[in-house]
Amino acid sequence: MDGETRAYLDQTLGALRGAFEREFGTLGEELGTLRGEFGVLRQEVRDTAAETLRHFDVVAEHLRHHMRGIGEGVIGLSERVDRLGAGLRGGMNERFTATHAVVRVAFLEVRRDIEGLRTSL
Repeated sequence: MDGETRAYLDQTLGALRGAFEREFGTLGEELGTLRGEFGVLRQEVRDTAAETLRHFDVVAEHLRHHMRGIGEGVIGLSERVDRLGAGLRGGMNERFTATHAVVRVAFLEVRRDIEGLRTSL
């Protein structure tokens, strides 16, 4: 290879090396920018997750409060139903006892009337 060809190849290689280094440098800068943007994005995701968690905690506490109220209402209602049932049972027992007494008296009178009819026949 003669000196002129070698000089041409060295010049061409130098130009390619320069272009490559410029492009590689630009690519490196772009990667650095992307890293920075990803860092910002990661922080935004963390901030959003923390805010969502705070909102969730508020909603969960609100639901706990409502559930506690519902539970207390169910307990109160259950107690009222138990009292009502006891009152109804007591009232029904009293009426049954009174009805039983009336029927017994009426039955005894019917029996006496039947005995009276038998004796008169």
